[in-house]
This record gives sequence, structure tokens and C-alpha cells, in this order.
Amino acid sequence: MANICCDDVIFYTEGNPEGLYDLWEDLETYIILNQNPDLCWIGNLFSHKKIDSTGISLRGNVSYMEWNDTYILLSLETAWAPLYEAYQAIAAAYHVPFVMQSIEPGERIYYNTDEAHLFFPDRYCVRLYEESLVTPSGIIIGEKLEDGEPFASEQDVINRFRDCGYPADTLKELRLMLDEDDITIFEFTNPYLSKHTEIGGKCA
Repeated sequence: MANICCDDVIFYTEGNPEGLYDLWEDLETYIILNQNPDLCWIGNLFSHKKIDSTGISLRGNVSYMEWNDTYILLSLETAWAPLYEAYQAIAAAYHVPFVMQSIEPGERIYYNTDEAHLFFPDRYCVRLYEESLVTPSGIIIGEKLEDGEPFASEQDVINRFRDCGYPADTLKELRLMLDEDDITIFEFTNPYLSKHTEIGGKCA
């Protein structure tokens, strides 16, 4: 079975509320949140709207969707990797921009295309492989941190670990301290910068 990648995608309006509304109406019509994977398959939107999917992976099911006038949030479970090209095609079809945050720990995927951090402020993610670990200050790490917990800044990470007895001043120092304790700090990256397409006058 393929590793599950969790995608959160925000389609938002930038002078085209009609496009966002059309997308929401079609999502409500063609994507049915259900245990049946055929009903919540993202490919249903492509089929009914005749969006060209040549060379695009559609191996993903929608698990949640929300609309609030200014943006649409979609959460998907996908196979192995984010469906970035699929979201690009949807954005182009409805003339709305999008940003995406994706996590797949098995493949060490921690992606965030929201360069301005308006919708997805996370910049770091901490992975604990032994939540019962006793820290230098004598507390159990799982009482102070959750596995997969996100952080918005380097200083936030440093401060939290300082509370746990790791007196680092930089992320580099902290990572050296954590090596022996099997704790990893992942930084969200954006591998799609060179692939961005102008949609509605701005990069998606």
C-alpha cells in the first residue's frame, strides 16, 4: 500500500470571487465526502469539468473541504506525494491562485508553498521517535512536545526546547544536541518555486 501524503490546499480569491464560488459549487456537486473512495476522488472534478489531466497524478481523495467566501480549504489523502500539478490545473481552470502544505513523513516530505505564510504559517516540524524520552531537565519530552508539532519560527523551536533543558542559541546548535536523542527538526520547503504558473496575475 502506498504511503499516505496529507495535502492541505487553499484556493483563494484575488479579484475573482466568481471563480472561487464556481469551484466551490462544483466541489459540492462532484466530490462527496464519504468512506467510498470513488465518491471523494479528486478525479471526479476533472472528469465532470473536463479538465485535462494528461500526465497529472490524480491518486488522492478529499477528506475535508470548507468555504468561507475568501478561500476554499481542501484536505486530501494522496499516494506517496502531493498532487501539486492537479491543484495547478484546478487553479488554472477556475482562474484562482492556491497554496499548499503537504506532509508525508515516510518520504520526508514537508512542503509549504505559502511563501508569505498567510494561510500556512508553519516553517518547522518536530518529529519525536521516542515520546517517553527523559530530557536534560528531567521531564518526559512527550509532556512538552507532540510528535509532528509545527512551529512558525526558528525562535519558537529554540524556546520550546530550551524549556526542555536544551540550551541552544541557534537551530544548528539545537540539532547537534538532539542527534543523540533521536529527535528531528524538519524545515518546510517549497520545491515548486521554478514550476509556479502565473494565475490571475500572481504566482500560485
